[in-house]
Amino acid sequence: MKPILIAGGGLSGLSLGIALREQGVPVDIYEAATFPRHRVCGEFISGVSEETLELLGIHEFLEDAESLVSTAWYDQRSQIFSAPLPRAARGISRYRLDHRLANHFKKMGGEFREGERLSLEGLNQEGVVHATGRAVEKGSGWLGLKAHWLDFELEADLEMHLGDAGYVGLSRVEDGRVNVAGLFQRRREVKAKGSEALLAYTKACGLGELESRMREGSLDPRSCVGVSSFGFGLKDRPDSEGFRIGDQRAIIPPFTGNGMSMALQSAGLALPRLLDFASGLATWKESAGVYESESGKYFNQRLRAARWMHPFIFSSFGQQVVGGLARNHLLPFSLLYRALR
Repeated sequence: MKPILIAGGGLSGLSLGIALREQGVPVDIYEAATFPRHRVCGEFISGVSEETLELLGIHEFLEDAESLVSTAWYDQRSQIFSAPLPRAARGISRYRLDHRLANHFKKMGGEFREGERLSLEGLNQEGVVHATGRAVEKGSGWLGLKAHWLDFELEADLEMHLGDAGYVGLSRVEDGRVNVAGLFQRRREVKAKGSEALLAYTKACGLGELESRMREGSLDPRSCVGVSSFGFGLKDRPDSEGFRIGDQRAIIPPFTGNGMSMALQSAGLALPRLLDFASGLATWKESAGVYESESGKYFNQRLRAARWMHPFIFSSFGQQVVGGLARNHLLPFSLLYRALR
């Protein structure tokens, strides 16, 4: 078996590394950070099939995840919609899941190089998989913030709050915690940092009632993280003929609740093509070409749907339309759910 190097030890890189090790492929994962750590993430897994989890060999690490079965949506005034989810989702923190996957990968004989970054020259070599997460897009204007609340009562397993140039999602994860993740357009008037940033941005986008609920709870300051300088959609890399998985290939807007599933699904799609290369059945270029074609067919429809819906959800007009449809029981929630999966 030819060896595989994976640049990035996130969800897609670790799950792919585990799956390759199960097939006897030598794998090194280069991860610039150290584990475990919190990440900006909805921590809500919805859409990935049991077959993909079994294929990757990671099903057991999600068996104790929270079962999330209901959702409620809010605008700046009140609740506008509530419904059962078409399919139960899983709630688990990236801190816990990444830690479990990293430990299992090492137990299987994989080389996990924490605190090491693969050189730019190495990224363009045959046998290297790009799984380094969000590409930097300076000037994008987006800001993602996340933290865990330890004492917070939800009105549904997943709450979505639509604000002025921002939205906040809340969902249950392990140990009674609630993950609060928000996507906002940067505001010059907001000067708060650290644990106050998420609260300040929530209030600034008109979600004062939610901010008051959050202040009544207990925030875990160690879980507060933020990220900026990123964009959404397919990430074009004309200079690369290799494998790009997870956020390195495409980032879907977080309101879809599908980012973690796409990371796992992209690893599942890459696996058989990398096995073809590792076993000598296909060249690197051939394997990467087939993967790119297959992943395009698998993901492009939902990315197109998200590209249309995201600015609509962010606009005041779009929110008025969504609110009007929801209050009159006309919101096609099941249709939207299927279009994004």
